[in-house]
Amino acid sequence: MTHPDLRQQLLRGLKGEFLAALDPDERAVIEASMGEMGNKPEAVKLGWLKMRTKETWTKQRYTRSFNRAVEKLRRMVETHEGKEDGE
Repeated sequence: MTHPDLRQQLLRGLKGEFLAALDPDERAVIEASMGEMGNKPEAVKLGWLKMRTKETWTKQRYTRSFNRAVEKLRRMVETHEGKEDGE
């Protein structure tokens, strides 16, 4: 998984529409991985996700959702930057 400092640097400059394009699970995982929650143990994040989504979360589900969200965001940023370069 991505180092917390790097993760925050990557996510800090994201446009709101990129985050809005994620599915609800992916948005919740991104929220859990940022800010104060980003420094909490995995068990605390999983508990927060359960409260937020009203669903049970495992470390495996969290990891898969996080990796999927980061990959989607990476592709959106690359596409956006490609459009800016072509202008």
